[in-house]
Amino acid sequence: MENGEQEPVEDGDLEEDTALALQRLVDLTASMVTSVQTLRSCYRLVQELGAGTYGRVFLARPRQGGPPVALKLLPRASASRATFLREFCVGRCVSSNPGLLSTLAPPLQSPHHYAFAQEYAPCGDLSGMLEDRGLPELQLKRVGVQLARALDFLHSRGLVHADVKPDNVLVFDRACCRVALGDFGLTRPEGCPAPAPPGPLPSAPPELCLLQPPDTLALRPELDAWGLGVLLFCATTACFPWSVALAPDPGFETFAGWLTACPQPALPPQPWAQFSPAAQTLLRGLLALEPEKRSPPTAVLDWAGEAWLVEGARAEEEEGEEGHVGGGEEEGTGGEEEVSLDEGSEEEEGAQLGPGS
Repeated sequence: MENGEQEPVEDGDLEEDTALALQRLVDLTASMVTSVQTLRSCYRLVQELGAGTYGRVFLARPRQGGPPVALKLLPRASASRATFLREFCVGRCVSSNPGLLSTLAPPLQSPHHYAFAQEYAPCGDLSGMLEDRGLPELQLKRVGVQLARALDFLHSRGLVHADVKPDNVLVFDRACCRVALGDFGLTRPEGCPAPAPPGPLPSAPPELCLLQPPDTLALRPELDAWGLGVLLFCATTACFPWSVALAPDPGFETFAGWLTACPQPALPPQPWAQFSPAAQTLLRGLLALEPEKRSPPTAVLDWAGEAWLVEGARAEEEEGEEGHVGGGEEEGTGGEEEVSLDEGSEEEEGAQLGPGS
């Protein structure tokens, strides 16, 4: 084009650019991975914070000093180097946003594990905060606003988190003045193929639940909008609205019937009746059955000034309350016992974690 004019960027070009940029970063980072004989040469492992299909997370203290970190370990027997590098690189790319968990350099590899450190959240994850009751309204709104902004930041970079759920929201204080979305193991550039879930997932949208292997679905930000809507319901009620977003699940059928009723019923069904009209409008937008009709996560910001609960705000916890949830409390170094992970030899490291950790 003449006079220095640039052709408009098509959506597909943006998706391709994000994927290419991420791959270039992965290729560059591959040569920067620090090899160590044992992970305990760099960190003292204090306690296990969580475990899943793909790895384990430990509270760890750097041997050279500094604040505690959450050290994520991926077994080399079951996790590919490319998967490890992609998760690390995504985490580093989004660490500037306070609503996304910071990933710390350098990435490590031992004979049996890949590992990288992230910020340590003293109050654990959101599911631990909920216990048997939902959050007070003020904390609920704080969580919603921070996650909405974090997802908007992620989407503006051409990425889809693809695993928004309470377990992946880390809490830094009991008043929820700061929470951060973590676990970027499933985060991919927009448009990448997503497979069918391995089993029923209450946070997955209908279009994903309907997939049958080997079919895939192109990742779109609307998937995260649905996850945010389900998360807000969980944060309010301390339970999921359904086991799976498909008929004949009774919870989902009740919701879908209410959503599609024309004209709308005078009163919403339980458990949706506990939400204010403003919150009902917000949730109905985030949880629209058709992806193209879903509200973006930033819709939360439009309703943050309205009451979200019919009964008004629940009894608020006092501001500045001290204390932490669960076993993730940060304590002094005195009296801490180190977790035995890879003491003595590489063989012991592999034997204690195993390839299926």
